[in-house]
Amino acid sequence: MGPERAGAAAGTIAQALERITPELTPRERRAADHLAAHYPVAGLAPMARFAKSAGASSQTVLRLLAKLELTSWRSLQDRLRAELAAERVSPLGRWTAHRATTAAEGDRLASFGAQLAANVADAFRDLDRQQFEATARRLADPRRPVLVVGGRFTQVFARLMVRHLEIVRADVDEIGSLSSTWPDRLIDVGRRSVIVAYDVRRYQKDVVRLCAFAAERGASVALFTDSTDAPAARHADAVLVGRTESDGAWDSFTSLLALTEALVGRVTELASQEAAERLARLEQIRARVLGEE
Repeated sequence: MGPERAGAAAGTIAQALERITPELTPRERRAADHLAAHYPVAGLAPMARFAKSAGASSQTVLRLLAKLELTSWRSLQDRLRAELAAERVSPLGRWTAHRATTAAEGDRLASFGAQLAANVADAFRDLDRQQFEATARRLADPRRPVLVVGGRFTQVFARLMVRHLEIVRADVDEIGSLSSTWPDRLIDVGRRSVIVAYDVRRYQKDVVRLCAFAAERGASVALFTDSTDAPAARHADAVLVGRTESDGAWDSFTSLLALTEALVGRVTELASQEAAERLARLEQIRARVLGEE
């Protein structure tokens, strides 16, 4: 394999995989699909382990690397680690880059919208259907108490989920943003509990510790995050990833909102009978207490 060419595999590895898909053999595509489905974590494992998990030979993996214009498995891992590092750049750094590259207003808005749409499309394309369905079924089970927690910018999604689920089923609660009060809310967490956590860069240590504690107590943990490499992911039964890239100075949480709405919708379907009964009772209470017709 020759030296890596300048500009080879421009953009992210995920984008490069999409570009070369039409030219891959069935065996190479199997390896590429495995990397895309478990991106980027699968590529950070040793090559032998990746090949075994993908159901491909080492030679097939090497041919895939060649088509990505990469010289070795190490070069792939270096690229993936660089992507992860870039994802953690500070808002100030993003703002500086944004000001330097902002195009005309019309083009900028089109680019901004296209990036958000791509984030949502990527989230649903890469979503682990089994993890999603298992999480929905746990949340729809009225015998399992649910606690939802968010971070500095994601607490709003935790609140949104709770506001929906508390109509559909009982025993749903939001863990507030003040972490000093969390122990009081966690005292009864156990094997039947379901914890839903939101944690994106810059990842909050208190949210990670909460997830670790819940997992140690045997609770099921579902994590909404922006990367499979998020610190809390190691404690989660399900990891729902929505990329937060935007063509602007700030992260966008559009994909996380879309995943949240999809999960709430599925839980409502699964708990449809109880949801209908609760909605009927709710209307009666509103009429009695608030005087609503």
